[in-house]
Amino acid sequence: MTSTTGSSNKPTTAVASRPDHLVLRPMTVEDQGEVAQLFVETFQREPLGAYHGVGLPEGREIAKASVKDQVSFVVEDTSLAGPRRLVAFRTSCLLTAEKLHKKQPQSQDGSESEEGDDVQGILSHMTDLWLNKTTLFKEKPDAKVMKFIALGVDSRYEGLGLAKELLNAAMGKAKELDCDAVVVVASAFATQHLFRNRLGFEEMGQVRYSEWTKGKSGRRPFENLHEPEFLEIFEKRLK
Repeated sequence: MTSTTGSSNKPTTAVASRPDHLVLRPMTVEDQGEVAQLFVETFQREPLGAYHGVGLPEGREIAKASVKDQVSFVVEDTSLAGPRRLVAFRTSCLLTAEKLHKKQPQSQDGSESEEGDDVQGILSHMTDLWLNKTTLFKEKPDAKVMKFIALGVDSRYEGLGLAKELLNAAMGKAKELDCDAVVVVASAFATQHLFRNRLGFEEMGQVRYSEWTKGKSGRRPFENLHEPEFLEIFEKRLK
């Protein structure tokens, strides 16, 4: 599991200002355990996670992937005694053509492997759809892309604008690092609407959950997932 936004389908509402004890800062290696746990809790509220289920191993993989490039952010409630004080996160990674070419290989006959998690499989498929459509690497072979991996906000802290602040921090970091584009997979109605209609992202591909097949067997692991109907991937050029 490498790319999704763990957001619920609730409509966006007016938000209050962030209290001083909620500190937004870069994610560190020491945050991995808390990010993993919070990912599990929040992804279960998102359509793909609610349908498929998610456990701590998936959360650990997300946290591990998110800390490598130092482009992820968390919100910490400093008023809590601990040990758990993280209440929100926006995790990301950096992609280049070289990194994308090193992704997990297919089976020897060129077909998709039957092994691996179903969520990882469909997300990898979304990355392939994006790569088939984007002209970014043709125009600039050494292009650098920020990929949003996941977003999570503790349900007790919703309505404070934390998701928006984390998004702004991530977009600011992408520009600071001279990224050429940002890409994101959106699996919930709210995030699809946000990236398409409010943030100026371009849809680069979609797949109907119920029709997506895993490998040569033709198995459809999400055949009863209909709300939302599609999983979508978006790109925004920064230059």
